[in-house]
Parts: sequence; C-alpha cells; structure tokens
Amino acid sequence: MSLPDLFHVSGALRPGHTAFRNGLHADGWIEKGEIVRVPATLDAVAAEQAASLRAAFPEATLLVGAPACGAVLASFVARHLGLPVAYVLTGERTGWHRMHIPQPGERVVYVDDLICTGTDARAVLAFLRDAGHTVLGVSAWLSRTRLEGERLVTLTQPPFRTFAAAECPLCAAGEALIWKDVRE
Repeated sequence: MSLPDLFHVSGALRPGHTAFRNGLHADGWIEKGEIVRVPATLDAVAAEQAASLRAAFPEATLLVGAPACGAVLASFVARHLGLPVAYVLTGERTGWHRMHIPQPGERVVYVDDLICTGTDARAVLAFLRDAGHTVLGVSAWLSRTRLEGERLVTLTQPPFRTFAAAECPLCAAGEALIWKDVRE
C-alpha cells in the first residue's frame, strides 16, 4: 500500500483550517501517530523508506534520527538496511544522545517523517557537519518546505497546502480554525 493510501486508510489525514505551532497555516495536517503507534504499520513504511534511501544514498554508513518519532523511525529504517543508527537531540543545544556517539567520518543520512519548516532538519545537518561527518542528505515521508542546498528524498508530496498566516486564503475567506497549535 502506498504511503498516501496508508495515510487515508489509517485516519492520519486531518483536513481543515490548521494553525501550526510555528505560525504557518494549512488546509489540513497529518497525525503521524496513526502510523507510528502501530509497529507493523510503521515497519511497512520504514521498509518503503529504506528502499528509497538505499536507492538514493547507497554509500550511507549511518542513519540519524531526532527524538522522539524521528529516532523511532530511524531505528526501524536502519533495521531494514543493516546500518547503525544514532540520535541527535534538538532544542536549545543540538547534540548527540549518549546511547551512540559516532566517530567523525561517517556518511550520514538524516531520517525524518514529516518536515514542516525544516528548522530542526537544518540544525541537525549543521551539527552533523560540525561533528566531522559527510551529510549525504535527508530521507523523509514528505516535506512542506525545500531544504535549499540539501539533497532531500521524500516518499510522497504533501496532501495539504501550507501558507504564511498573513497570506492564508482560508483566513481571508473567513474560515474558522479547526485545528490549533498543531506540531506535525
């Protein structure tokens, strides 16, 4: 089953006027918890993502995810590829999670599920480079933004449109917000 079909069947699609925590608006969002909380479903998506990642980045030696969902996903994808995985903590200070601090020189792919603004992804990629690794790119289910200067491989396109709040056509049409304070 394709990822867009899986979003639909699992009930992960949340259509309607949405305000994200980051200030953006959209005409819907994806509740990735509908996928992540069912290990067999997550594993099916991880297998698809692993095949895509292998084709795009065959020289990868390490996968990196950011807690919480990204770390779980990276572990599932890494299992399909037989690669090690490490976790980068984001927030005030980006850094390695203590469970695995890789030596410099790895050829790394950052694994994520849904990228909205790309702020965390850019911080992780900068951290990886500063830590002495070669960043091959990013593998994600989908991205609402472009990561300029980075190789980004996604499994599907976003099913909903995203707008700056000041330019939101739903607001301009007087549509009330259905979903508020969403972090996709």
